[in-house]
Amino acid sequence: MDVKLITITSDDFEQLRTDLINTVREELAKANVGGLGADEYLTSKEVCEELGISSRQFQKYRDERRIAFSQFGRKIYVRRGDLNAFIASHRIASRYEQ
Repeated sequence: MDVKLITITSDDFEQLRTDLINTVREELAKANVGGLGADEYLTSKEVCEELGISSRQFQKYRDERRIAFSQFGRKIYVRRGDLNAFIASHRIASRYEQ
C-alpha cells in the first residue's frame, strides 16, 4: 500500500470540514423523513416557521384535522413524522414523473 502525504492550508481544511459537515447533515435529514427524527416534537411556532404559515392558518389546519397534533393544556405539539407526512401528502409531482 502506497501512503501519500498531502498538505493543505488551514483555510482549505476548514472549508473542507464545513462542506463535509453540511453534506452529512443534509443526508441525515433526508434519511430522517419518517425515520429516527420522526419522534421529535415541534412546537406550534416551529411548525408555522417550517411551513411558512401564520398561527391562524395552523389553527385552521388543526380544526380541519389536516395535521395530527398533541395538546397538553394550551400547548400544541406536532411530531416531526406527522409534519413530514403532511408535507409529502401535498407534494405535486412534475409532469415527467410517473
